[in-house]
Amino acid sequence: MAHAKLTQRDLDRFRKSNIGQPLLEVAKDFQKRALAGFDAEGHAGLQPAHQAVLTHLRIAGTRLTELARRASMSKQAMGQLVDEVERLGYVERVSDPSDGRAKIVRFTPAGLELIKDGTDIATAIQREYAELIGKRKLNLLRETLEELHAKTRAE
Repeated sequence: MAHAKLTQRDLDRFRKSNIGQPLLEVAKDFQKRALAGFDAEGHAGLQPAHQAVLTHLRIAGTRLTELARRASMSKQAMGQLVDEVERLGYVERVSDPSDGRAKIVRFTPAGLELIKDGTDIATAIQREYAELIGKRKLNLLRETLEELHAKTRAE
């Protein structure tokens, strides 16, 4: 079956209605602002990829396999990221109290401070976004994205 020829007008119309690009751009902006905030608080060396470790790690610690599952990535890739964040001093591997043969990844004291600073930084970014589009729209956006995320994960 032959496809109709794509015109610039068709492409422009698609780009205006496609949510993918604005979602990516806003996520990149949030990440850029967060990393700048971490740098300002003295947390240098963090990379965007480290978010996969930091956002999925529980305060009490989490096994590497569980971190990988939560981040939808391989155990090997997660292991590499944990190595990097460990070198920065924010996490450590320790014996799992429920199974001495296994290891869990947990925050170090510096990591807990990083996470505390991160909550303050994220709150400030969201406040800036609310100033740009209004608190009501920002709340609606968050609720809508949470609903979409929950429904796509359920598939």
